[in-house]
Order: sequence, then C-alpha cells, then structure tokens
Amino acid sequence: MIRITILPVILLVILFVTGIFFLTRKKRWFKALGVLLIIVSLAGAIEGIYLYVHSMKALKAIANQTTEITTYGIYVLEDAKIENVEGLEKKTVGFSKDVTTDDLSEALKEYTFKLSSYSSQLELIEGLKNEECVGAVLSTSYINMLEDNEVDVGLGVELRLLEEISIEKVVENPVVVTPKEPFVVYISGKDTWGHISVPSRSDVNILAAVNPETKHILLVSTPRDYYVPLSIAGGAMDKLTHTGIYGIDVSEETMENLYGIDIDHYFKVNFSGFEGLINAMGGITVWSDYEFDVENIGHFSKGENHLMGLPALAFARERYSFPRGDLVRGENQMNVIQSVVQKMTSKSILKNYGNILKECDGTFATDFSSGEIADFVAFQLSNPGEWNIEKLSVGGTGAHSSVYSLGKRAYVMYPNEEDINNARERIQEVLDEE
Repeated sequence: MIRITILPVILLVILFVTGIFFLTRKKRWFKALGVLLIIVSLAGAIEGIYLYVHSMKALKAIANQTTEITTYGIYVLEDAKIENVEGLEKKTVGFSKDVTTDDLSEALKEYTFKLSSYSSQLELIEGLKNEECVGAVLSTSYINMLEDNEVDVGLGVELRLLEEISIEKVVENPVVVTPKEPFVVYISGKDTWGHISVPSRSDVNILAAVNPETKHILLVSTPRDYYVPLSIAGGAMDKLTHTGIYGIDVSEETMENLYGIDIDHYFKVNFSGFEGLINAMGGITVWSDYEFDVENIGHFSKGENHLMGLPALAFARERYSFPRGDLVRGENQMNVIQSVVQKMTSKSILKNYGNILKECDGTFATDFSSGEIADFVAFQLSNPGEWNIEKLSVGGTGAHSSVYSLGKRAYVMYPNEEDINNARERIQEVLDEE
C-alpha cells in the first residue's frame, strides 16, 4: 500500500475543520471564508485521491513483476513433409533437459508424439539434422539469439515452426528492503523492443550497491562478453549476455556467483522501456568522455549532452566508436544511470512519478513491491538532497573460446580477478557505511 506523506493530509484536515468552525459564526464574511476553506480542502482531497489511485495503478504495472513468459516452439526441418503438430503423432520429438521445466513437461503431455531427451538445445538441433528425431522443442528466444549471432542454426539446417507453447515462470524473491537498510540491485538491460516479460539477452549488467542512510550508490558495470560459468547447465561456460535468454533468475544467480555477493532485487528494462522512461522525464543531461557520431541518430559531443529517449538509447548502446569498445559502453551506461537517478530523485519528478511509471508499462519491470517503491519515494521527499554516485568498471582479457549457447568458439572476455575482488570489496564497504 502506498504511504501518503502525512503533512499535506494534516493541512487539509486543518483547512476543513477551520472552514466548519467559520460556518458556525454569524458574520457573513466568516461564513464565506468557511465555505472557501471547505471547497479548497475538498478539492485538495479529491486531487490527492486521484494522484493516489493513479500512482497505485502505475506502481502495480511495474512493481513486483516476478513472472516471465518463455515461449517454446515445436520445430521440424524446413523440407519436412509434416505440416502441423498432428503430423507428429507417435513420432519422436526431442527436448533439451537443460531448459525444460516442470510446467513445460506438463504441457508436452498434451501432445501425442514420443519424447526423447537431449543434454542441450544445440545437441537437439544436431539430432534433428541427423534424423534421430523428426521434431524439436526449442526456446524461441534461443533460436532468435542464434539468428542474431549469424550462427547457421542448424549447423547447416533450416527450421520451420509448427506451433508455440507459452510457459509462465515465477521468480520468487522473499527479500524486503527499507530506506534504512543498504541493499544491492541488479540492473539488466534487454536487447529487444516490446514487452519485458519475454526473456532475451542481457546486454547491460550493472550492480548498484545502495546505502540510503549515507545517500551513497556504487555502480559496478560488467562487460556483456564476460566468460562466466552459468548457474544452470552444470556451470557451462558462456557469455554473460546469454544468461538473459534463460531468465532473469539465471542472470542474477550468475552475477551473484561471479562477485560472491547476495543480490536483493532486480530492475530490467528493454529498448522500449528505456526510451519511454527518458522521454517521460523530459530527457536527461549525460556526460561523454568522447566525441562521436551514431549513424541515423546524430552527433555526441565531449562533455554534457541533453538527450531524449532514442538518442539516449543510442548513446548507451554504442561501442564501435571507442578503442575500448564494450568497456566504454559500460561507462556510458553508468553515466546514463547516474543522470536518471539525479533527475528521478528531484522533487518535481517524484511528485509526478505515477505518470512517469505509466510510460514504462510492460517495458520496465522490477521485483521491488509497490510498498517498497513508495517508501523510497516518501523517504527522498522527506530527505531531499543529492546522492553520491560512484562508478566502477571491471575489465578482462579478450580471447576466443567455446561458448555453451552457441556451440562454437566466439569472442569472450576472461574476467580480471583483481578487478572482481576490488569490486566485491567496494560493494561491501558501501553496504557497511554508517
């Protein structure tokens, strides 16, 4: 439930009671003043109720969003004579054990084909190619990822989709934080447009260590190509960005394992949500250490740049213009987050946060509850002032290694353990501040 700042409520009550008191007086001007005060208090109450309801709806749209929808496809070879799933009756269809949940297993029981298990989706595609099975149940996010990476899905084979199966997965999080306690948030930026509930690659991976008492935030950026053991598939080595196609919980767990810390909550946003948020705020002013151009978007100057949604997105995504590529992109992303935090914590924005959140409906989600968010809004309104935002990037060494999700060698970055240890220590220092 949203906590309403108590001072405005008290003032409205005082106005209303004073108005009633003046109505009891005999003189006309007292009565007139009483009527005016009552009208003002009622108007304020109506506006307050409207803002409360409006903010509550906006909060519910993005808060406590713990459900992800994973879509699986039943595929056959492009040249197969099977036209629909009925054509698979009593035939062998493969599935991958590493991504099959209990809910998917239940859904597959509705079909009349025979099931055969494979250890990975790539092994399943190979089995389909070798005619070990005539159909395959594969994650559509996984297929999209392969296509985006220009991997010849199929190791030289083309697939045709017969039918889709949508499975809802709830990511449980019992953690509750308050404005009096430090906490860690995982910020995941998805590389898609549209609804946020569909898993996709996580191209932005930033940890925010937040200490409300000292108003100190430490942002730690981790490169998308970091070569890390997944929290699934027996710890298979993969790029950090690929964790997103298996769900926000896999991304979060993998980050926890990498840094040896506990993450309390997550924010996830995709291209649509990012653009909508920046536009709803009236744009942001962000610092750039470099002068560069992005084709079809525009020019970015060294120094301060005032950006609306789409240019801000281009600024946060660009990496090819810089010698240090993805590392500079991570720094720019943290600069964007710093600008967003500075603007979002201003009174003018906080008093209108319901309208801003409404713009992000379906494209921005968090497992913070609406009550937790409202508590932080009230805390900032009661304790105005700027936050000290510190930024830190971890690096590594580029190489080419076997990547689990691609089933082939690809560019990766081996983590610099010294950077990881330093980031872990700095996170703990911020959390321990008093």
